[in-house]
Amino acid sequence: MATSVTCKQPCIKCDKAGGIASCAGCQQWFCIKHFSEHRQELSMEMDHLSEEHDLIQQDLLESKNIEDRLLVNINDWEQKSIEKIQIAAEQARIDVKKYLDDKKQQMTVSLHQITKELQSGRQSDDYTEVELKKWLKQIKELQELLNKPSSIRMSDDHDSQSSIHLIRIALEKKRYREKYL
Repeated sequence: MATSVTCKQPCIKCDKAGGIASCAGCQQWFCIKHFSEHRQELSMEMDHLSEEHDLIQQDLLESKNIEDRLLVNINDWEQKSIEKIQIAAEQARIDVKKYLDDKKQQMTVSLHQITKELQSGRQSDDYTEVELKKWLKQIKELQELLNKPSSIRMSDDHDSQSSIHLIRIALEKKRYREKYL
């Protein structure tokens, strides 16, 4: 008849041969007293791990507040930029309208002067080819000015203090998703 010999493992803590319980995690043998202590240590580690988890979860919730503040800042920048653009556009409209009105006024004055000379010459019947050529030349010049595209050019004012400065978001490149998910 075969007899089985069981070999008692010593407790890893006190080295007594009374090691009766084995931890499946660390593969160590413990006596009853030290096995209870070992389980208590594991329980404390679990508590600490839970606290760390809760802190990360709280930080994650607080990061939402930071995200909201960043988005508010971006929205504020956008609104201020839009206001600056609207002010610049309105000023540009005013400048263009003033230029075109001045040009039209100058042309009206010139045309009125030519009209007076033509009427005076016709009424007095006192004109020659020289006056006719002069008036024709003046009328053609006015016609060219009227038909000529405006000399107004729109350009960006890079040196302006009130120019809109673009924002840039710098993102930290981490491989969190690949590492943990």
